[in-house]
Amino acid sequence: MNSFKIAIVNFKRNIEIYGLYLMAMVFSVATYYNFISMRYNPQFLEHKEASGYIESTAMSASIFMIIFLMFFIAYSTNFFLNQRKKEIGTYAFMGIDNNKIAFIFASEGLLLGLLSLIIGLAVGILFSKLFLMILAKVALLDIKIDFFISKKAIIYTIIAYSIILFLAFLKGYISIIRSNLIDLINSLKQEEELPKVNYFKGIVSIIIIGIAYYIAINYGKIGFRTSLLSTILLIILGTYWLFGSFFAMVIRHYINKKSFLYRGVNIVSFSNIAFRIKNNYKTLTAIAILITTCITSFGTVSSLKYYVDKNHKIEVPYNITYVSDNKEQIDKVDEIIKKSNYRIKVKEKVNFFHVPENEIVVIKLSDFKDILSSLEVKNREDIISEFNLTEDEVGYIERPQTMMSIQQKQHIIIQDKKYDIKISTKAPVFGAGLNYPCIVVNDNAYETLKADFIEEQFNGIILGNEKVTDLELTLQLAEILPPKETRLYTSYISDISFYDFTGIVYFLGAFLFLVFVFGTGSIIYFKTLSESFRDKKKYEILKKLGMTDLEISKSVSKQVGIFFILPLIVGAIHSIIAISVLGDMMKFNLIFPTIISILIFVLVYGIFYVFTKRKFISIVR
Repeated sequence: MNSFKIAIVNFKRNIEIYGLYLMAMVFSVATYYNFISMRYNPQFLEHKEASGYIESTAMSASIFMIIFLMFFIAYSTNFFLNQRKKEIGTYAFMGIDNNKIAFIFASEGLLLGLLSLIIGLAVGILFSKLFLMILAKVALLDIKIDFFISKKAIIYTIIAYSIILFLAFLKGYISIIRSNLIDLINSLKQEEELPKVNYFKGIVSIIIIGIAYYIAINYGKIGFRTSLLSTILLIILGTYWLFGSFFAMVIRHYINKKSFLYRGVNIVSFSNIAFRIKNNYKTLTAIAILITTCITSFGTVSSLKYYVDKNHKIEVPYNITYVSDNKEQIDKVDEIIKKSNYRIKVKEKVNFFHVPENEIVVIKLSDFKDILSSLEVKNREDIISEFNLTEDEVGYIERPQTMMSIQQKQHIIIQDKKYDIKISTKAPVFGAGLNYPCIVVNDNAYETLKADFIEEQFNGIILGNEKVTDLELTLQLAEILPPKETRLYTSYISDISFYDFTGIVYFLGAFLFLVFVFGTGSIIYFKTLSESFRDKKKYEILKKLGMTDLEISKSVSKQVGIFFILPLIVGAIHSIIAISVLGDMMKFNLIFPTIISILIFVLVYGIFYVFTKRKFISIVR
């Protein structure tokens, strides 16, 4: 029997162990194919407004996915080789050349990768129409999706995965060649010892993470780039020491507490955890960081979707807006609206002036209050109470379509005079039709300033009909209101703007999130599975000494549960801080999407826990 046939036999024999890995790989290949296929789908390409967003977001998602999969496949390959070291050692002991052994086991991994590639492509092609139909629905695109097989997407998927699989094959091949026979034979007989407790690192880890949180929250004072880089580095270091030292302190404390240790099966489960944390704290750190990435990334795209849905009133407070003080034009607009069967519910006229040097528009405080009242803003009393301005103070209304503010301005200069920014907030004023930051000044200050600028009239109209303005009405208005001169803006224009394509980002982000969760769950599954092989003989001895199957199940549930829960708690806390900073930048409360993101992750993660626990129990029994 040649080396390749042996690899095929081994592959068939171990297919059950590879099951979860195969599922994760198939899902990732199918998703990657659909990400690439989007870019070449003729129906999407015909939709000119959407094609640009789809092209950029699909490309970004594909790159993130490839980077993650390189890490995931490399880790999985190491796991499979470590689990088979004793078997590899047996082949070497029988006198088989190291190169042949390396080829056998590396080929086995290559076969697994090729199988996942073939099945993944088949699944991706089969469900591509459904994938794109859901995307079009979420992105509010009126497109009829036909079944389409993209040859370019197939080629790119094959090339990308072939390169990753070849590198994994090469890495496994070299790793086996360099292996030592004695180490391979004794790979599962390594002595275990309790980790040394380093109280200094344990306490400092909490301090470092606290400092990282402080820097993240105070990004405005420190600077966004400095804050981001510092926070990431400190979080990684703090989390590394947290699992390596702090949790070792906690576990040692409970082991020394006899009343706890001798309760139920704690002596078995916590003793195993205490002995294993020394070898596993690096993996636990990696998993905690991956969980942070998963929840934060999904929380970000969820927050984006949530923000756009809730923030639409600020971005588009009127159905029609334009700038003109020409009475003839204003009358014609009213006439066109009446003829189109729309009813005017609110008609707002506000004077303002544009400051070209600062790219801002300025209005007076009394007009700002009238706007909030006309638009029936729910929290207008709270907003107005903060705008108690002196002649040297201004209120700063964020520019429409500004997702977040990285730097907070403290002052602004208008006509060589410096004004303090008393309050910076988001509020509906002119909407995206007049796409500038709006400065609210004291009425007296406005009268003084306007002498040096050209005062203009803003007109905003809210229609009584529930449906938004249509293309025909927009075109009719454009005939009498030149868009460049009057800055004509309607609800129809807003419907084809960037904000309605956040559905694309949300949808692709959700799929990336599922891939990341699958990968994270698989990594902790593989690591826990390797521990089950080490614990198998221990549980066999304990069962002979009278330990029941129920007690074994309880012990395994606690042991596996700790390894799942600890990274989850740490990752969730990191994510909450990250998303809260995002909410501060966006000046928006993101508690709801944060909770939803964590709950969805916990649900999927919990499925992995149940699956891993059952597999662990079946092995040790």
